[in-house]
Amino acid sequence: MGREEFLEKLKKYLTDNFGLRDIITEMPREQGFFNEQIVWSINAETDYEPFEAYETRDGIIVAGYGPAVHVGDMLLDYLLDKEKYADILDYKELAKKRDELLISLEDRNNWSKYRDELSGIVEVLEKGDEIAKKMSTQTGIEIKQALPTPPVKNTFFYASFDGKNLDDDAKIEKIGRAWVALNNAFTEISKQESEILEKWKMQIQEKRRKGILPEDEAFAKAVSELMRSWTSIWCSYEIPSGFPGFEGGSAKWIVRTRGEPYIMVFEIEDSKVTVAYEAFRVHSSINIDHKRGDDTDKIVVELSKKENWPKYKDTDLKDVIERYELGEEVAKRAREITGFEVKFLIPRKHCHEAVLYADFDSKGMSVEKKIEMIKNLVDLLRIAYEEFKRSDEEIKAKYGLKK
Repeated sequence: MGREEFLEKLKKYLTDNFGLRDIITEMPREQGFFNEQIVWSINAETDYEPFEAYETRDGIIVAGYGPAVHVGDMLLDYLLDKEKYADILDYKELAKKRDELLISLEDRNNWSKYRDELSGIVEVLEKGDEIAKKMSTQTGIEIKQALPTPPVKNTFFYASFDGKNLDDDAKIEKIGRAWVALNNAFTEISKQESEILEKWKMQIQEKRRKGILPEDEAFAKAVSELMRSWTSIWCSYEIPSGFPGFEGGSAKWIVRTRGEPYIMVFEIEDSKVTVAYEAFRVHSSINIDHKRGDDTDKIVVELSKKENWPKYKDTDLKDVIERYELGEEVAKRAREITGFEVKFLIPRKHCHEAVLYADFDSKGMSVEKKIEMIKNLVDLLRIAYEEFKRSDEEIKAKYGLKK
């Protein structure tokens, strides 16, 4: 059987028996998955990822299905979360760190080294090897999990067998069996991946909760209930162990609303309680309205210094300066009228937004007094926030802005 006739027969077999479609046989792959020299290859569409098969010049037939697990994306998300409080995120540097981890994880002997820090990812990779071994036993075809090697960032499953002594019909039948095994492996890892990663996220959250006093958690719940009933906006409590307050420090507890107005109340270790209203999303405005893209983080940090404002007053970012000046004026009027030390935060980091806030020392306060003080500040800041929003809408309309 000639090569073209063989490929047409293989194509028909895969289409008729397994529902594969849009099968390309015109050498869609120039080299094999592992840079082997090949004599033919096919590419077939499935409901999820592409299925590919080829034969090397040495007579080895290889079939692959994937990507299965997007390890690169998981690692980048992990690094972004870990670095999210940095002044400026260097995405190129994070990508470099991700690739270094991928290279390290390619050696299975290194997995034990990352079992604590990257337990979810290591467990998914181990599960992939386990599934591949099981499918090999069930089908009699060697199935393996290929690990990411930059620039490739995902795992995939592949099968291989020696086709030198097989006739064409035997090769085709075995490729079909390989597809079934690979599809089963892909389906199984897909089902288990989300469960493993969700468990990992819960473990990370649990670590953050350690050391939180029960009374702090109970108090956060009480404040959450207060804000829910008072603002009629759904509010959840979360208690991270390392939240950077607007003036620095770690939060004992934090509650925050979902949706606008975005309100946040938290207490740091020295018993200072902060109530904050988000005024406007500086990073989003610069990025979306002004299409500043990659340099947005740097601009946010630069605009945090007032001495830099004059050079931006006649640029496309003049609205940001006006909104900063508006926030400071609103906070000043609130201080003069109420006597409370209301402040306007000009973000110094990409992860912070411009906010109106006030804080107080809660040392020695009863629970009732503390909650009363929080309610008073929420009332006061709501008025300041509404005043800011009225003028902010005028600024946005003047410049035709979205954010």
